[in-house]
Amino acid sequence: MKKKFALIALLLIAAFVLCACSAGDKTEEPASQGVGQVPPMEQQNNQPQVADTNDWGLPEGYDPASEEDTGFYFVDAKYDETGKAVYAGATPIPINPVDMPTATPRPELTFTFGEYTAAKLGLKFSSAIGYQIDDTAGDMYILTEPASAVKDNYAATISLQIIPINSNYDINDLKTDLRNFLLNEKTKYDTWESYSASSKTLMGQKGYYNNYRASLVDGTIVRGRVHMAIIDKTELLVLHVSCPGWFNTSYMKIYDQIRDTLAKIN
Repeated sequence: MKKKFALIALLLIAAFVLCACSAGDKTEEPASQGVGQVPPMEQQNNQPQVADTNDWGLPEGYDPASEEDTGFYFVDAKYDETGKAVYAGATPIPINPVDMPTATPRPELTFTFGEYTAAKLGLKFSSAIGYQIDDTAGDMYILTEPASAVKDNYAATISLQIIPINSNYDINDLKTDLRNFLLNEKTKYDTWESYSASSKTLMGQKGYYNNYRASLVDGTIVRGRVHMAIIDKTELLVLHVSCPGWFNTSYMKIYDQIRDTLAKIN
């Protein structure tokens, strides 16, 4: 009898264990997705694919279209003493073909200097020899480069002028006259750019000078410097050097020679 009860107990325990295992194998049914709803994984797979620009080695947020050529050029370029365009930062963009780098760089020029006497102005100085002299005007002395020495179809010219001034004339008046002189020169050219005036003595007297860069209608580049100074509070002295732009550095040697030797005739 006891064995019979023990057997029944074992059978009940076995049945209980089987029921528990059967319940644990059941999986939970997913919640209703509604009509037409796409499972999340399918939603992800159906999304349009966007290329990752970082796979191209580009910085995040970089727009490749920004490199496309707009067709515009910078017209406010600055230029160094040789006539080449210079910028801060980005690569310069030529404004026209004459500013393109030349295949053969211009050679450095050398000059032989000799003394000139501008008797009507009461001045003497040293400059490149062989220049043609025009002293027909009482207040101006002009030197023009001979045809045999002309570079880039532009003859360099040097002029000295003396203008009487009154005792009230000061350095501010000089700056105004320098600006007006440049405005007058501008009318002779097809394009024009001048720079900021800088202080510099001439014949030991306080003065200002300004550089400019211009082009003629045929594309010839011209560079120049205008230097003015008040002499003995009675005269305004004007020194103007104009030269072919690609040789500007060389011709500034002539300007330096004149400035260093300019003096009154004793």
